[in-house]
Amino acid sequence: AAMRPPFSLAAPFARAYLHRMTTARLAILSLAALAASAPAFAEDAVGDWIGQVKTPSGVELSLAAHFRKAADGKLEGYAESPDQSPMTLAMAELLATSETLDFSLPLVRARYAGAWDPAAKAWVGALTQGGAVMPLTLTRGVPPPRPVVTGLDGSWSGKVAAPQGELRLELSVTTDARGTLATFKSPDQSPLPLIAHLRRSGEDVGFELRGIAEFAGKLSTDGATLTGEWRQSGAVLPVTFKKAG
Repeated sequence: AAMRPPFSLAAPFARAYLHRMTTARLAILSLAALAASAPAFAEDAVGDWIGQVKTPSGVELSLAAHFRKAADGKLEGYAESPDQSPMTLAMAELLATSETLDFSLPLVRARYAGAWDPAAKAWVGALTQGGAVMPLTLTRGVPPPRPVVTGLDGSWSGKVAAPQGELRLELSVTTDARGTLATFKSPDQSPLPLIAHLRRSGEDVGFELRGIAEFAGKLSTDGATLTGEWRQSGAVLPVTFKKAG
């Protein structure tokens, strides 16, 4: 219910496909804006904060917020949802008193209101979006490092026969000092990426778009193809991903 932020996939396999993708992505993005203003003391907000939110569909997603002081001394920051998108979200309308925190996230039409809890050393509040109220507590911390998944780095592409027609699927895998980052796109629906939670055990390979869909398959002996099934909204569709180059 927003302007098509990072997690938006515009044209679904079916109407249920679009609905679930939109709900999950917006809930998450919106959450990402959460930690937007200053705690009881502005200087205390500078740094990194993290928490978890449960979406209306019951999926738990992490939200990280990062703050710094600008040259003019004002607090500014951005948020991210490391479970769903590699993109960052700028914060807006940061308003804070010694006890309360209030901000909006225009990109996804959401608003957060919270209060500083000295005992918990955390912001305790809720994010409101599209009629949903989602509790979120932010404490100091950063997302954990990504796990390393070996032997899959590169660009992979496949097609799935959806009810509305054939749709392209793309998977990009990169491993660096921070771990393995896998991102997914469906270019026939949106150019914007989602985080793919990648796993591998021998030839068994899979990835999850948290709260949206999942792929499970097997890696060929030459490491060039992934053959398996795409599962989403009760549908099970065959798909083969081929590695570029």
